[in-house]
Amino acid sequence: MSEKLLTAALDKALSRITDETGLVGGVVNVIKNGKIAYTYEYGYADRENKLPMTQDTLFDVASTSKAWTVMLAAQCVDDGLLEWDEPIQKHIPEFTMVDEYAGAHLSARDTASHRSGLPGHDFLREKIYGDRENLMKKTAFLEPNVGFRSKYQYNNHMFILLGYLVERVRGGQLWEDQIVERIAKPLGIDQIRFRGINKDMDQVAPALPYCSDGYKTERCGYATNYHSAPCGGIRISMKNMAKWIAAMSRGGVTESGARLCSEKQYQEIISPVISAPEEDCFWLKNSSYAQGWINADYKGNNVVFHSGGLTGFNTQVGFLPGQDCGYVMCFNTGSTPAHRVARAIVLDYLTAGQPEESYDNMIDAWCKDRDAMHEQLKKNEVGTPITDKTHPQLVGSFRHPAYEEFVIAQGESQLEFTYGDFKARLMEEKDGRITGYSGDLDGLTPAGIELIPQENGDIRLMNPDSADLKILFVKD
Repeated sequence: MSEKLLTAALDKALSRITDETGLVGGVVNVIKNGKIAYTYEYGYADRENKLPMTQDTLFDVASTSKAWTVMLAAQCVDDGLLEWDEPIQKHIPEFTMVDEYAGAHLSARDTASHRSGLPGHDFLREKIYGDRENLMKKTAFLEPNVGFRSKYQYNNHMFILLGYLVERVRGGQLWEDQIVERIAKPLGIDQIRFRGINKDMDQVAPALPYCSDGYKTERCGYATNYHSAPCGGIRISMKNMAKWIAAMSRGGVTESGARLCSEKQYQEIISPVISAPEEDCFWLKNSSYAQGWINADYKGNNVVFHSGGLTGFNTQVGFLPGQDCGYVMCFNTGSTPAHRVARAIVLDYLTAGQPEESYDNMIDAWCKDRDAMHEQLKKNEVGTPITDKTHPQLVGSFRHPAYEEFVIAQGESQLEFTYGDFKARLMEEKDGRITGYSGDLDGLTPAGIELIPQENGDIRLMNPDSADLKILFVKD
């Protein structure tokens, strides 16, 4: 009976979310006693061709990949190749940071728990596609905005660095090859692919990515930055992802009884390191970031979990330590609340035996935020377009040692900002701020920039993932 209630709750919630946002599809699996005990497929892997979701549908699982990178590091610790708290300069002598103390003391644990002192700096990845060694070297020029180890700040770049570190200590063996050899094969995972590798969708059935503006959905492209894969580049089915979560729910033990890492390192992975904000306002409390995992309380139950958000995909995976149960789910539509609502439904099923009667309160809250965000975007459009006549000092190319170059040039009607894949028309808002929005969303955050001209002709740039940091670009 409880499984019927679970299906009914998912049907009701996802149907409403589809009506509100254009959600295309997804797969939800529940794990009990170390095995998949419940499966649920919703909607389409390919809406245009009416191809349904299946257990073999391959998803981009985004930042849930981080825990796999941490498991590789744990295996390196078990093998005596690495220690969690030793400076990574021991293994990468050329590594440094703007904060010299941080550069000399940054450890694997720091990279895996988001306490480097750096804000997101994700804007870098709109353009920089160099190999992992090059990305590691870029860290030398990324400005911090808080003190080293003083605050949790989500940072994908640190996981790219951690991926490069496990490559170095394994004698150059690629992160991808380690994932296959040391995690996927022991788990019996038969299909796994990675972001950006040529022909990586051969002989698999991928979910196509779709993007929602919060109201309607359209097809979009896959993420392609191959070198950033250690922070979020695994492509896998939920059937196979369940094997990973089942092993984690058993304490890092595969179905055959083999350990992915020692019990000691398993505890190192899931134990809280630094306080972190709750992911949403519903029921998740006392949240801390561990290493590649969030450790929190859900209605009195300890849950270890992680989300993954990427253009076109949203993922949730988690488990209840010591209870041999967990969940995996992925939806092929960005900017919807499906993954968080479905997670709450499944957690209620696992912890209370059945879901609540309704999750409309979660959907209502999300829709309220969506509507407020669109109102803000409308206000941003009220400003005055900037041209080469009104702001000639903005025209040109501007450079930063890590971010490299962005260009501002006159377009058809106003100045246009170009940085790699990010393009935006510039406008002066009523309060005098110079802004540009690409039209894309990251969740419910518009992808945009603010430019702050300097008296000497240089420009400082702000964007949402770098918090309040004003990054200096020097005019060429």
